[in-house]
Amino acid sequence: MKKSLIALTLAALPVAAMADVTLYGQVKAGVEVSKVKLGEKTATALGKEKSSKTATEIADLGSRIGFKGHEHLGNNLNAIWQVEQETSIAGNKSGWANRESFIGLEGGFGKVRAGNLNSTVKDSSDNVDQWESNNGALGLSVFTRVDKRAVSVRYDSPVFSGLSASVQYTPRDNANPADKYDHNKPSRDTYYAGLNYENSGFFGQYAGGFRKNSVGTKDGNVQRLVAGYDANNLFVSVAGQYAKNWETLGDYAQAQSNGVVTDDMRTAGTKASNVVFGTAAGLDGEGVKTVEVAATAAYRAGNVTPRVSYAHGFKAKAAGEKLKGTQYDQVIVGADYDFSKRTTALVSAGWLRGAESGPHKVETISGLVGLRHKF
Repeated sequence: MKKSLIALTLAALPVAAMADVTLYGQVKAGVEVSKVKLGEKTATALGKEKSSKTATEIADLGSRIGFKGHEHLGNNLNAIWQVEQETSIAGNKSGWANRESFIGLEGGFGKVRAGNLNSTVKDSSDNVDQWESNNGALGLSVFTRVDKRAVSVRYDSPVFSGLSASVQYTPRDNANPADKYDHNKPSRDTYYAGLNYENSGFFGQYAGGFRKNSVGTKDGNVQRLVAGYDANNLFVSVAGQYAKNWETLGDYAQAQSNGVVTDDMRTAGTKASNVVFGTAAGLDGEGVKTVEVAATAAYRAGNVTPRVSYAHGFKAKAAGEKLKGTQYDQVIVGADYDFSKRTTALVSAGWLRGAESGPHKVETISGLVGLRHKF
C-alpha cells in the first residue's frame, strides 16, 4: 500500500510542476495548384519555358506547436516564457525555438523579453496579410518580405487609453555571430520601434526598423503604416510601406520572382535584378528604395468569411535612378468556412505579377483548398 501511495505521489509531481504551462498550436495544410508564366527574356536567361507545367502539391501552410507559461513573483510581477517551433506535416521542418521564443518579465510597467522575437514590423503584418499559404502568390509575400524575427531584446509598454508602444534592439554580435570576437565586418546593429492605437474597432499602427551598414556601408531603414477597422463582423485595412537600403535590388527582384530565382542560382552568379527586371547587372548589389501599398477587406456572414487583398509596388529606385519595369501587382480572393471555433476550411486564389508586363515579367497564378485546426 505504501509503495502504491509513493508511486502515485511521484506521478503527480510533474503535473504539479507544469501547472502553469500551456500547450498550443495549429495544424494546417492543403492542396495548392500553381502555374508560372515568364517573359521571353527572363525565360531565355533562366533556360526555362515561357509557360510552366501546372504544379499540384500537398503543402503545409505553417503548422506550429508551442509551449508557454508564467510564474507569479509577487508585487504584480510575472516571469513569462514561450518556446514555439514549426512542425510541418510535410516533414520538411526541424529544430526547436525556430519561431517566436523568449523569456522575460511582465508587470505594471509593461513587459521585457529576450530571445528569438518578432520584429515590430512583423507584428504589424497580422493586420496586413491574413492569408494561409505556402505559395507566395496566395499571401502578400512581396509586401511582407521585410518581416523578420531576430535574436533581440524588446520592451512593450502597457496600454494607455488604447495607445501602446514598443522598442527593440539586436546587438551587432547577434547580427554577425561569426564575427563576434574579431569585429572585422561592419556592425549591423538593428533597432525597431512600434506604436499602436485601438479604439471602438478602429486601429492604427506604425512600425519601423533601422539597421547599420545594411547594404555595404549604407544604413537601411523600413517604415510601415497600417490603419483600419475590425468590429461588427467587418475587417478593413490599408497599409503603406517605405524602405531604403534595407535590401539590395537583387533581393527585391528575387522576392518578386516568387521562387523562380533561388538563393542557389544567385550564389552561382545569377543577377536576379538583371534576369527579372532587365536592369544592368551591376545594379544587382545596390541598395534599393521601394514604396508599396496593400489593402485587405473581409466580412463574416455566419460561418463564412469572404476576403480580398490587393498589393502594388511602385517603381523602385537604385543608384539614384528610378527603374522601369520594377513594379509588381497582386490580387488574392478567397473565403474561410468555420466548422467550429477550432476547425476551418480554406479556399483561395491568387495572382502575382512581378516586373510589370513584357519580356521580363514573372507571373504566378495559384489556387488552394485547405484545412486548419487550432488547439
